[in-house]
Amino acid sequence: MSAKQENCCHHSAHGEAQALLEPALGKALFRVMRAILHDDKPPPELDALPLAQLRLLWSVLHETDATMKEYSERLRVTRSTVTQLAERLVRRGLIERFHDTADRRIVRLRLSPAGRRLMHAADRTRRETLQGVWEELSGPERERVLASLHILARTAEAVRQKQGRPVTPWPECDVEDPAMEGRAEPAQPLMDILSRRVRGNTP
Repeated sequence: MSAKQENCCHHSAHGEAQALLEPALGKALFRVMRAILHDDKPPPELDALPLAQLRLLWSVLHETDATMKEYSERLRVTRSTVTQLAERLVRRGLIERFHDTADRRIVRLRLSPAGRRLMHAADRTRRETLQGVWEELSGPERERVLASLHILARTAEAVRQKQGRPVTPWPECDVEDPAMEGRAEPAQPLMDILSRRVRGNTP
């Protein structure tokens, strides 16, 4: 076989492997997400929110007491858009606005007590499922799963960076640190609404 033929065979085999890998990886990831993150019935208060309001609510939980400018940068929208979204969430009783103690011209956002209860209640099912999954795994399996997930996350973030579509840096938090208790970013509310709307289960 000539070098040219070998090269063609190599590219052909690589293409076939890639064609098999992409759907396999996608199916595996979706299977995990469906089993852990997706819930058929998110709280009606969250299900009723437009996606833009839900994204801001989720961001306020994750970055409490941030400024309008910081939220606009995180969500990649204008400050006027954040102001409008915040006003609607304030009227719903889910977030609160307050002035910075050092500079009253700066407005910050935080979840209201009702908003915090709602978001954590929505996340309870996911946490219970994750706990059950964790308890089913052996010690070595836990180490392998975590190591593999971290590798996959770092690689995906790097690829997005190269593509010019960087994602917001994921916060580093120590789950063993009591000071971080209750501050983990709940994904279920947003995942529930997105998955239901993609499937056509909600208007």
